[in-house]
Amino acid sequence: MKNKTLLLIFLALLVVFLASQFAFEKKKRTFKTELIQLDTSAITSILLYPKSDNQEEILLKKEAHFWAISKGNVTNKANQEAVSSILRNLSLIKTKRVASKSRDKWADYEVEETSGSRVKAYAGDKLLEDFIVGRFNFNQQTRQGISYVRLAGEDEVYAVDGFLSMTMGQGFNAYRNKEILKVNQNDLTQISINTLGLTTILQKELNGWTQDGLPVDSITVVNYLSGLQNITGSTYADDFEDLQSNDLLFKTMSLEGNNLAAPILIKAFRDTTRTSPFVIQSSLNPNNYFESEEDGLFEKLFGGW
Repeated sequence: MKNKTLLLIFLALLVVFLASQFAFEKKKRTFKTELIQLDTSAITSILLYPKSDNQEEILLKKEAHFWAISKGNVTNKANQEAVSSILRNLSLIKTKRVASKSRDKWADYEVEETSGSRVKAYAGDKLLEDFIVGRFNFNQQTRQGISYVRLAGEDEVYAVDGFLSMTMGQGFNAYRNKEILKVNQNDLTQISINTLGLTTILQKELNGWTQDGLPVDSITVVNYLSGLQNITGSTYADDFEDLQSNDLLFKTMSLEGNNLAAPILIKAFRDTTRTSPFVIQSSLNPNNYFESEEDGLFEKLFGGW
């Protein structure tokens, strides 16, 4: 009788043990160590709804040789480095831990559709991933960042290492092409500046640089050319395209040189009705216009000579 009782007790304990192990394994399986893993070469478009733009839709679309970006009626070439950063993150997002399994905590981690930054990745018409990036925390002691992520349609909130919230949560302008001028100063052989019909030419000769045929100080030229090597805009003038007119064209700059497929043309329009009176356009980035004060971008391009 005692043996029978012991056997029943043993079987009962075995059932409890197996049930607990099953529950534990099930819990383990629900924890996704690799939350998102995509073949980025298959991605053809990405929809962003960043928190910093109040979740307004941004479309990144893969073209033949570059990525384009659109928002509303504005379409430009995207900042390719910014897109590459997004793709690197989409290639593999590993979880650190489950932060919450409750909808009640969504607001705390800013992973609601109205508080986070939603990301949708597509291959053609096929939706590959749909997730929301929320709050960002930075540990000063470990110098590590943690972002919180929720997959669309799921309750769990995951903590992931890195700066995902910052990469995915930037506004429209952060993903746009800001390039105005990028050139090696040693390649330049001629710069022509036209101001309201009057042209001056800076030219590289065998014995140094000349301006309209007369020798000029080499140090002054080197300093000027050095400042032209890498210039980017910051404030877009998206409303200018429909308003531009030849009457507003104030200065042009044409840069020629070795290793340049074609001369680079910079245009400066002056419109005194604007808060920032100058608008700059570059042939390297012809679909974007940038605002400038007289002592800002305009000064960098034209003021040094």
